[in-house]
Amino acid sequence: MNIEGLGEALVDQLVTVGLVRDFADLYALTAEQLESLERMGKKSAANLMRQIADSRRNDPWRLVFALGIRHVGERTAQVLVDAFGSVDAIQQAPVEQLQAVNEVGPVVAAAVREYFDDPRNRSVVAKLAEAGVRMTGDRAPGESRPGALAGKTFVITGTLSGFSRDEAAEAIRARGGKVTGSVSRKTDYLVAGTDAGSKLEKARELGVAILDEEAFRGLLGEQS
Repeated sequence: MNIEGLGEALVDQLVTVGLVRDFADLYALTAEQLESLERMGKKSAANLMRQIADSRRNDPWRLVFALGIRHVGERTAQVLVDAFGSVDAIQQAPVEQLQAVNEVGPVVAAAVREYFDDPRNRSVVAKLAEAGVRMTGDRAPGESRPGALAGKTFVITGTLSGFSRDEAAEAIRARGGKVTGSVSRKTDYLVAGTDAGSKLEKARELGVAILDEEAFRGLLGEQS
């Protein structure tokens, strides 16, 4: 769910003290509970609560990816949400319908069906929905994504002032572009916010076009 500040050590501590038993329990945490943990002050707790709250608005594909379904990576999660429109529709789809989706083969379809056939997993998804986590995409199932960025591959790094990482990625995909996690010779553009780090250096080494936020908005056709 791309929740900054929620590292392995903190997750282990949350599980150990009994505050979190499954993924959905994160959305029931309070600032007071977080403040009681080791090395977690009031400011850190408030920041984490804000990150958790913000993650409720993530594109549903990120939730599908975060569920940890075998063989379902970021790209497959995006394909499934594009094809079915919502997490609930994916959950209800028979294996034949899953397998009919482009880029989803029999192994992935079986893994998705196996995951959602487990009552424990369905219970977690229901708790996430009750917690207000976004379950429905912006587009009708199967709606195409034509646009000016069709065929272009983007990587997003650093912090953008006017977009969350998910919002920037969704804006690219809405115009037909593709978003990946690492810079390579196949990358057309790196969108670089503040504190861009190693991906910016890699883009420079490979001669990838680098866009600051103003240039990115211009590419999207928006006003700066």
